Parts: sequence; structure tokens; C-alpha cells
Amino acid sequence: MNALLRWIGYSTIISLSFQLPLYAQEQPVVKYASGQTDSARLRNVSITANNFEKAGIPADNEANADAFDEDVYFEKVADLDADGKKHAIKPVVNLFKEGRYKSVTTEKKRSHKFYFHLANIFARLKMYPLAMKCYFKTLQSDGNNDIHITDTVTLSNYYNTPPQDTSIALLNTRTDTSVNRLLTINNRDEQILLTADTNNYAYTGHEIKSKPEEVCNITDPFDDGKKAMAYALLIHISQPVSGKRKIFVKLSKVGHTFITLIKYNADSTSVSRSFGFYPKKDHFLSATPLFPTTKSVFKDDELHGWDETVGKFISERKFRKILQVIKDYDQKKYNLNKNNCTDFGLNLAGTAGIKITDTSGSWPFGHGNNPASAGQSVLEGKVLNIDSNYNLFICNDLDLKP
Repeated sequence: MNALLRWIGYSTIISLSFQLPLYAQEQPVVKYASGQTDSARLRNVSITANNFEKAGIPADNEANADAFDEDVYFEKVADLDADGKKHAIKPVVNLFKEGRYKSVTTEKKRSHKFYFHLANIFARLKMYPLAMKCYFKTLQSDGNNDIHITDTVTLSNYYNTPPQDTSIALLNTRTDTSVNRLLTINNRDEQILLTADTNNYAYTGHEIKSKPEEVCNITDPFDDGKKAMAYALLIHISQPVSGKRKIFVKLSKVGHTFITLIKYNADSTSVSRSFGFYPKKDHFLSATPLFPTTKSVFKDDELHGWDETVGKFISERKFRKILQVIKDYDQKKYNLNKNNCTDFGLNLAGTAGIKITDTSGSWPFGHGNNPASAGQSVLEGKVLNIDSNYNLFICNDLDLKP
């Protein structure tokens, strides 16, 4: 009889575990681009004029104005932005091969729109250093050294809610005008784009699992001995169901939250790392509502998909503090209810000055911050810039299938 009761008890626990979600997925639930490489990896490859030819790109990136229709060019860029789910780099490369982009950036208001579209495109292509470079260009105003733009939430067409009242934040660059020259699209960036195109940087639907990463491989590359000119952080949120507060689907489709850190150097190189906080399972039921606490592990999320991204330029002081928080997390346990991937992401984002509200939800036998709630709050405009030095870049890559 006792053996029978034990068998029934174990069967019940195992049955429940299949019905309750794992919080940070152990298996990929988002389709990634096969062969796709984060711009950080490409930037670490030495490319010189002797081993790379910029086919089709005029040396000065200028074109004959008589043969160029600016409106058509802008329409192409806007169409690429609207059709970002294809995650294809070739149309972007083709635009740069035309050598026109500098021709369309002479008028400030129009150049802001142009760079805004490019920022969204590069973010969806997971080329985050380029994305934030382009976003920086949207912040620059004409006539003075202050740069500004409103937040970039533009999803009112998907929801029956009025447009968000966005605030304006200022970024003062008087103290170091070289930053403006540094954070521009340069020859190295063009080479990265064309190299990525040559290496078949394309969305194929293949699933790639994020691999474990030692904390030193996340933090140490930023100490490269090069003078830093700017720093940025992005928080990425992958919802279980795009555009909904549905906390889990079936077994382990529960979404994920992860971070990208970027350091821009004075020599026009950059260092970028994308990573997340995961459970390292002690046994089959680890990191489930029945056994919420387990060991933790960092994983390389450079190829991980997302639905919402919020980015911001930050100070060196905050950047160094974030690196220390990451090192501290290397010693912490993962807990489904109070120290999960979203808690980690929100902690780092908060250190950078990004606060997302209404991020908590409940599930059987537990509750806490989660990707579904955090992502939906971004869509609903529940994102605060808790300091006034730098404004927020907000980009969405939703799959809004019925």
C-alpha cells in the first residue's frame, strides 16, 4: 500500500510539472537566423582595405543629385522598417551599395526620420551597435549642441488606446563634440554590413539554442585598453505570445528577458555582448513552481529573438556599476518567483535609468516578474526614464498573428 501511495504521489508531481511552466526556457522557442552573427563579433574581426572591397559604393558615399529621388529612397527605408519580420540584411546592403545615405541626411528633420527607421531595422537584425548609433543621430537637433527626440512607441494602430503622450529628454554634448563624429555610420560599419551579407546573414527559421557563457567572457572584453567614447544598454523581452500578458504556453514557452551592453571606442570599434540569466537545473523539476530555486548560469543570447527592446546611452559610472552587478549575479541562485531572468534584466535596466512598471504576474503556486507582463508594459507605454540625461529608444518586433 505504501509503495502504491508513493507511486501515486510521484506520478502526480511529474504530471503537474508538465502542466506548469519553466520560467527561462531551456529549449529555444523563438526562431533565429541561421549563420547570423552579432555585430560585436564582426567588429572584432580585423578588416583592412587590402582584404576587403566595397563593391558598388562610391568612395565619398555621395551620388549625382540629378539622378537621385530622395522621396523614393526614404520610402524604401520606411518599407524595410515596416517589414522588419523578414530579418533580411540584403535589402539594407543594397541601399548602402547605392551610396545615397549621406545625400539624404543633409536636412535635419528628414535625416532624423531616416536614422530612426535604420535604428529599428538594425535592432531587428540584432546589429545593436549600429542600431544605437543610428538612434543617436535621431537625437541631434539643428542649430545647437543639444540633441533630443520623443520616445519611439508607435503601436497605437495595434491597440484600441490613444497615442502615448511622450516626454522629451535632453542629451547635452557640448563637453565632447567628438562623440557626434564618432557615432556616425562609417566605412567600418559599411564593411560589417557587406561582410554580413557575404556570410549569408539571413532569416531561415532555424532554431539555435543559447549556449552557457562564463561571466568573464561577458565582462572582460569591455576592458580592452581602448578609450571609450560612449556606452549603451538595451533590455530585450521575448513574450510567450506577442502582444499579450499570457505568462506561459504549454510546457516551457514562457519567454525570456536578456540584456545587451555596448562600449563605443575612440578608434571607431565597439564591443557588444548580449546575455541572459538562466536556471542551471539540479534535477528534472528544478526551476518549476514545485522547486523554484536552483543554480544559475549565464547564456550567450546574441541570436535570441525578442518582441520588445528598450535602449539607452549611459554614463561610464553606470556602465561600471552594471558590470559589477553582473559579477555579483554569478554567485546568486536562480529563483522562479524572485530572481529570474526578468528580475535580472529589470535590475540592470534600472541601474541604467530604465524603469518598466507593472511587470509582475501569477502562475500556479507562484508569482513574480515575467516576460509577458514586462513586454506588454513596454507596449502600453509603461516605461519611465528615471533620469533626464538620456532619452529612450523603444523598438518592437512583434509577431501579431491571429
